[in-house]
Amino acid sequence: MEFGDVVARRRMVRRYRDEPVDEATLAAVLDTATRGPSAGWSQPVRFVVVTEPAMRAAIAALCGEPEHLRRGLDPWLTSAPVHVVVAIREADYRERYAERDKAASRGPAGWHVPYWWVDGGAALQLLLLAAVYAGLAAGFLDVADPDGLRRLLGIPSDVAPLGLVTLGHPAPDRRSGSLRRGRRPAAEVVHHERW
Repeated sequence: MEFGDVVARRRMVRRYRDEPVDEATLAAVLDTATRGPSAGWSQPVRFVVVTEPAMRAAIAALCGEPEHLRRGLDPWLTSAPVHVVVAIREADYRERYAERDKAASRGPAGWHVPYWWVDGGAALQLLLLAAVYAGLAAGFLDVADPDGLRRLLGIPSDVAPLGLVTLGHPAPDRRSGSLRRGRRPAAEVVHHERW
């Protein structure tokens, strides 16, 4: 599959077939997700992979899926055979930039952007694209209760969940009403030489 096809096919899927994801395929998707950039080669991104049905159901409950179902929507989190929590550890940057070879750098204290979130977003996007390349579908959800998720999955307190990615084989689902808006034209978002 060409890269342009992968990007064009990427969409947020919220419904999956009741079919497991092959372990080798999952390992390849996760390997790709670990290859994102990180400032100073700090490598702050962590992934918690959950495939056990009871744990996925607990995550779904924590993320409010019962309310989602009461509104008449299809099961999303409980239908996904794989949950991947993408998380970052800010301290990895502080530790890395305290090392001798980074002494001359501004480092995290001087950055105007918290690059741990940027690098976490890059890993997230690689995960979503790798899923498409592997013939899978993926969705992304903000976790409203990150502390509850930390407790449930034993995530250390210095590791911050960025969100939850669902992976699996897509089932027919309802397309988001947001898609009616269409994509902004390139002339509106791409500027050359100056704004």
